[in-house]
Amino acid sequence: MTVADSALRLMAAFLAGGTVGLERQIHGRPAGLRTHILVSLGAAVAVIAGVHAEQVLPGISIDTGRIIAGVITGIGFLGAGTIVKYREGVGGLTTAACIWLVAMIGVLCGFAFYSLAGIATAAALLVLLVLDVLEDKLPLASYWKLTVESDPKPLELFQGECSRILKARGLHVKSSTFRVSDSGIELNLVLRSKRRVTDFRAAELLGELPGVTGVKWANRSGEW
Repeated sequence: MTVADSALRLMAAFLAGGTVGLERQIHGRPAGLRTHILVSLGAAVAVIAGVHAEQVLPGISIDTGRIIAGVITGIGFLGAGTIVKYREGVGGLTTAACIWLVAMIGVLCGFAFYSLAGIATAAALLVLLVLDVLEDKLPLASYWKLTVESDPKPLELFQGECSRILKARGLHVKSSTFRVSDSGIELNLVLRSKRRVTDFRAAELLGELPGVTGVKWANRSGEW
């Protein structure tokens, strides 16, 4: 392998990683343009170094499979650093997947598989740009926790009133628990909605029921 050939492979890795990284940079992700370029270049360098070693060190066999496995393991630690747990969910999964993908694209460039690297880069952009728009239009289910407090009254009547309102607003009760005391009733429900954004009008209607003293609405992670 000549120096020019190695430079071409590195340039391909640079362009592929930069293309995916630019999309992440535009969307304000912590791992952006520079990170993706460096990851792709690093993977390509690892492969190129292995290929060069076989040429300049006669009699020594370099296992390229181990090089690829090492890249995958190392990128796994780097990608995990971009994943952040919030109260409302988990962020950074897509960026972590992008980092892993550009590393594999860098490996392809290191082996001079330019056509496969180009296809993989195009597929990544399709997922990040086109499917991102489509995803927002999908009727994804969401889960919510609802607590309704009421003055003392028949439990079955109270549950029936709540269920009627929730069903009318397109909310399905997945599970329910209750606590009855001399001071009143506390009904805890886990709800499922087929809409990404839940209609909070249901909470208002529940609050208007006779005897209801409090309504708490939360997403499935418990953020009120």
